[in-house]
Amino acid sequence: VGRSFIEFIHPKDRQMFAAQIASNVTPTNAVTAPNTTQTIYFKMFCRIRIYKGLSLGFTVKNRSEAYKPFALRLSFKSINQCDRKYLVVQGTPISPVFKTATEEVINPIPFTMRHLANGSLEYVDSALVPHLGYLPQDILQKNVFNLYHPDDLVYLKNVYDLIVKQGTVARSKSYRVLAQNGTYMRLETEWTS
Repeated sequence: VGRSFIEFIHPKDRQMFAAQIASNVTPTNAVTAPNTTQTIYFKMFCRIRIYKGLSLGFTVKNRSEAYKPFALRLSFKSINQCDRKYLVVQGTPISPVFKTATEEVINPIPFTMRHLANGSLEYVDSALVPHLGYLPQDILQKNVFNLYHPDDLVYLKNVYDLIVKQGTVARSKSYRVLAQNGTYMRLETEWTS
């Protein structure tokens, strides 16, 4: 192809992709002992540009670039026992769980979000991506209170008060969380402090 893989990554994700690669190319995990086949894998999410094709004839289509979210599994491998390491990227496209905005999930998959007392999200697991549509890097360090539906804030304040007093709360009633596409998804949560 003659082009760098990073050129196909969405500009918002390029710095994070480069940082992941750089942090995993260190003497401890970039160089392995002779006769070892240990491969170190690391995972991340990013948006990759969809191929820009040609229209009928010889003109290039004039349209904006489109990106699709992928879960990437990256590793460094030696080929032909040479001293050079090559980056191997395996991408799996991420499809949304929902086909329509009002669809109800039959077998919900649990996912974890963890935030600080001030609301700053510090952890989201990968199962969140197909449900809410956000990549982890899009919402980490953002305020979770901005994702809650305004009409549910009074109920959620009461839940937070109970958590402070008791340390945990049984499964909540459903409340709404803003998805990346602008619609709200109903969640039930098992809260802990």
